[in-house]
Amino acid sequence: MNAPTRGYTLDFIKSMITEQSGFARGWFNDLELRTVFQPTFGLPHKEVIGFEANLRGYDPNGKPVSPEILFGPVENYAETAMLDLLSATMHVHNFFTGNASKGLLLINLHPEVFVDYSAGAEFLAELFRHYGASADRIMIDIPGSALENERLDDAIGAYRELGCLIAVDDFGVDNTNLDSVWHTAPAVVKIGRSMIARTVAEQRVRQILPRAVSLLHEMGTLVLMEGIESETEALIAIDTDADFGSGYFFGPLQETVRDYQPPRELLNGVWGNYKKKYVPVRQAETSARLSLEDEALYSSQIKNLRNASPVEISRYREQRHPFINALKNIALAVKTTDEFAARCQEILKIPSTIRCFMLDAEGRQIGADVVSPNAPTARGVDFNGLAGRPAGEWSRRDFFRRAIKEPQVVQVTRQYCSLTGYPHCVTFSIATRMEEKLFVICCDVDWTSHDKVHH
Repeated sequence: MNAPTRGYTLDFIKSMITEQSGFARGWFNDLELRTVFQPTFGLPHKEVIGFEANLRGYDPNGKPVSPEILFGPVENYAETAMLDLLSATMHVHNFFTGNASKGLLLINLHPEVFVDYSAGAEFLAELFRHYGASADRIMIDIPGSALENERLDDAIGAYRELGCLIAVDDFGVDNTNLDSVWHTAPAVVKIGRSMIARTVAEQRVRQILPRAVSLLHEMGTLVLMEGIESETEALIAIDTDADFGSGYFFGPLQETVRDYQPPRELLNGVWGNYKKKYVPVRQAETSARLSLEDEALYSSQIKNLRNASPVEISRYREQRHPFINALKNIALAVKTTDEFAARCQEILKIPSTIRCFMLDAEGRQIGADVVSPNAPTARGVDFNGLAGRPAGEWSRRDFFRRAIKEPQVVQVTRQYCSLTGYPHCVTFSIATRMEEKLFVICCDVDWTSHDKVHH
């Protein structure tokens, strides 16, 4: 297939756009095109971390047209490419013009436009330069159906070289071979509306989904649950341990992201109800896992990592000892929350330590992170920082629940993708009493430099 996008310069695409009061609108086949944004929330943070840009079309009479008309069959691929590049230009203009937010912009590209990377990446590079947009604030979707495309690897490499983040869209959990996701190594996997609706209706899917999210975390990716339309679905998203959520339950689409304020009361209410309804009966992560042979989900990569030899397991346990001992020392020494930062200095000196933080008995963070001055460089997005490091809700996380159940015993997680940008994070945690209250002391460690043994 030829690469018709090479003929579409940014000046040509911009000629299809009109601007009024800083907002861009496009014109395509007698249709008026507008950008609308759907907020994406960090569920533990209860803060917006980005906006997904969507396209809306209107006929000459100002009436909205259906997606089937807007995105339906076109005469040739050149029209598809033109519409995609026009949409991307509008979205970047409307997101970055006059917007001081540090959040991400999530955009979609048609699969054929995505793999036509030699032209598409070149166009986007010029587009980003024109608007002063940082490419590391752009996340581009790959449809799950395109994961087996033989041209995908080169395309992903081109967009990553540009600086963009990659997401896999429309992920399913039925008889899914996760090796394709492992190979793609996306920053985020999106689980769509149809899957969360099935989770409400089908107990089997309700049981599979938390394991799918757990495996994806173990593979080094984060999870976005899209299409949330009710509190029940929001509670399920939290209980499956999804990192992000979006949907009409959180509010309507936005014509602008300027001065957007998240629905804090709504988010606080959902977390309050989750703690009442789910936490007391939630199954622990370790007991919820089934063997990979018995699951609808399969990953030979994860299976290989778990099948460690006795020598590797012994080495892994030896590598944990310095962190376990240092965390025990903190728990014994610290008497007040004000002393916490000073007591963390021993563990922060251990190579690979990222940060220490403290949670109350409800799973809410107390105070700021105590960050190692020699912390390894993060390889992904620091979503905690992107959300402004608010007092997050970590009661869903297994390291918190296990510590609460066994005070004074150090708990150690499997490797997982953390919201601080480390794809191979291990969290050590211990519950201890201070000032007649129970607190959980946590330490995140980048396990990249250690043997990757999952045990």
